[in-house]
Amino acid sequence: MKKTLFSFMLAAAPATYAFDGLTYDGGPIETGAGMQPPHWILVCDNTGTCRAAGYQHNNTEHQTFLPVSLLLTRQAGADAKVKAQVRLLPAAGQERNTGGITLQLTDWSQKNAKPVDYGPVQTDDEGIATLSDSQTAALLAHLRTPEPSIKFIADDGSDNAPYWTPYSNREHLAILAKMDEYQGRSGTPSALLNPGTSDKAVPPPAPAPEISAAAVKEDSSGDTITPENKKHAALLKLLQPYGQEKNCAFSSSAPDKRGQNITLYPLNDKQTLAETICQYGEEKGFYLFAILSADLKKVEKTVGGPISTGYNGYGEILGARQLDDKGCGIDDLYLWNGTDFVLASKNSNGLCGKGFPGGAWNSLPNYTSNIREANEKAAH
Repeated sequence: MKKTLFSFMLAAAPATYAFDGLTYDGGPIETGAGMQPPHWILVCDNTGTCRAAGYQHNNTEHQTFLPVSLLLTRQAGADAKVKAQVRLLPAAGQERNTGGITLQLTDWSQKNAKPVDYGPVQTDDEGIATLSDSQTAALLAHLRTPEPSIKFIADDGSDNAPYWTPYSNREHLAILAKMDEYQGRSGTPSALLNPGTSDKAVPPPAPAPEISAAAVKEDSSGDTITPENKKHAALLKLLQPYGQEKNCAFSSSAPDKRGQNITLYPLNDKQTLAETICQYGEEKGFYLFAILSADLKKVEKTVGGPISTGYNGYGEILGARQLDDKGCGIDDLYLWNGTDFVLASKNSNGLCGKGFPGGAWNSLPNYTSNIREANEKAAH
């Protein structure tokens, strides 16, 4: 049987690093700057947990690289261990990796360097494997070497020739340094990149905020006010200034072809949620949400975020931005707590354009919370 090779290979490091900061709702979402497109991403959340994901080199006209992603997850706190996972997309024509997979590391900075096998890893039906503690320790030490090569060699029984997937950058150094910085462990014995002897205290995990979900009125279908409705003009005039504040352009020829409809959802006897389609510059398909007084004469506040795409009628404003045609993107959730819609979660599924439909990882949280129903039982 032939072997298929999944590989990370990284060359000498540049002298300095920079970052493209994407958002700071919880912690940083960063990619290594200077690489277009980048190959590594860091997503940290409001509890202090960070996740760094690295991917294969982009395909070239001379070689096609099988999609592979390495995920390093670490909670806050000096004693927190790193969880290392890898996801391997099977070769063309294969539904899954059916054979064994071996982790192999090579430090090309050493004279007469030779590959060293660090044992097998076992993937599940989604192609995801979790490395053992000893494999993870070897991997992290290897990432600090001048010229590391990380390979996952799969004996999958395919007829495809072996693949060599080189990295030509050292983005992972910048990403790991940023993870250490965010978690307050730079220069301490627990640092990933450059462990030191500093005795400064490493911050413990921050508690996730508690959100008590509140019930809304049972009429979840909403009342759609079309431009022909006599209520429409007054409602649109009421919402217009708040749309302008959020750079939200209203249009009679909205992207979904419905016109500037306004849908009203009763929250309780005193408050109503208004929803209308919005366009932020070139961004289409998002919505402006506002809490109105029950008599529809006053806007109490706007709610939701810039990627809000709909209200489910049950106290949840959902948001999603698809960043490519294969489902890669970010999502968020705002939850009704009886007085306001508060951010409950925000997630990324990693870098786009890396061959994984919907992203390599289902959820890389940027913001998280503990959600409780009104009866105090945990939800989600």
